[in-house]
Amino acid sequence: METIHILQFGTGNFLRGFIEPLVEEVNQKGKSLHVCLVQSTQGSTLEALRSQNFQYSLHLTGIDQGEVMEQSQKITCIKDGLSLSQEYDKFLSLALQPELKWVISNVTEAGIAWQNEGSKNQNAVSFGGRLTQWLHWRYTYAPSLMTTILPCELVPSNGKFLEEIIRKHALAWDLGAEFLAWLTTHCRFFNTLVDRIVPGFPSNFKEIQTPNAVQAEPYLFWGIEGSLTDAEEIPFASCKGVVVTESLLPYAQRKISILNGLHTYLAAVGMLKGIQTVQEYVQDSSRLIEINQLLEQEIFPYLNQPLESLQGYGFEIIERFKNPYLAHALLSISLQSISKFRSRLLPICLHYSEENGKLPPKISKGLVALLLCHLRFFDQMKDSEETKKYFEHLKKSTDSELKKIICAGKELYNLMDESSLTSAYDELMKELSS
Repeated sequence: METIHILQFGTGNFLRGFIEPLVEEVNQKGKSLHVCLVQSTQGSTLEALRSQNFQYSLHLTGIDQGEVMEQSQKITCIKDGLSLSQEYDKFLSLALQPELKWVISNVTEAGIAWQNEGSKNQNAVSFGGRLTQWLHWRYTYAPSLMTTILPCELVPSNGKFLEEIIRKHALAWDLGAEFLAWLTTHCRFFNTLVDRIVPGFPSNFKEIQTPNAVQAEPYLFWGIEGSLTDAEEIPFASCKGVVVTESLLPYAQRKISILNGLHTYLAAVGMLKGIQTVQEYVQDSSRLIEINQLLEQEIFPYLNQPLESLQGYGFEIIERFKNPYLAHALLSISLQSISKFRSRLLPICLHYSEENGKLPPKISKGLVALLLCHLRFFDQMKDSEETKKYFEHLKKSTDSELKKIICAGKELYNLMDESSLTSAYDELMKELSS
């Protein structure tokens, strides 16, 4: 068995297009870090990678500093892999490897959730349960070893959240107070924030596709919440796009408000105008002007961060939106859009209203467009059953379209500023009719 330094839960495109190039960068600087992939679900990815000695090509495609970029890289840092359904003993045995210091995961938001398990003597079925058993095995047979856990799931305070799940399993299985104390002294759970689009291959790129290849955009950001001392312990800290910071909050806020907030806005407005993708939306100069006004006048003041930094980040986001190799469908972005508006844009609405006595005009237009999409494209919108039932009931109402929108705004978001919504509705109707 190869010496393993990193245990990676997840064999999918995202981690292979995000973590592995960082490991390669570290190795190019003189280290020699080896990765073992852990496949948690049934699938053929692991065996397909094994058949080519776990090596594959990474293709970076997009716009970088204003220039269209196509760059290929061979990934060679993965040295082993295992399927938990068939190789649980091998999985536990890796806990005894002294060189294995880092655990990285991306099992999705659903996979990182708490799940009741059976007996502690049975192989766990959840990610949290499996990691608890792995750590307990290490505590039992190699208690001096330290472990750094870097979850990449898009969950707020994901490291702290995962640690709480591990401790909950330890209590449920009665693994003892000494194990809980060992988790504190020998394990570090870091909060992280990841950002990189790693899509499937579009049709215009297949001519250079190799088996199990991965395509990714040039942009990469990995925020890790920790101190300067922690940065010395994390081998990726010096990589391009990686930031070790005492607080991820400003980075998370700008990502949610700018990247995710713009996605929610232009998905709704774009769908009403018959636009299919993000890239198509930003090809029009007038729409780009409006996006920049939305950022400068409504989103940046809410974030209250250094303007130059926000402008630089906003420029990067627009550049990513223009990527000719990505076909990011607006309909896909609109998934669960009601709750997304609540977390991404509603706080900006409330802040703007407190400062100006009315709702922000651009986001108001986005909200009107969003509610209109649920009324006009009822069968296409994918949202919670509760939301779908609400709009189904609202759709049957004999009230005018505008009254339905105002009703929805009050019901879903407690927005009482009817004049701002009316103005936004009038502006949007004018645009749609032109």
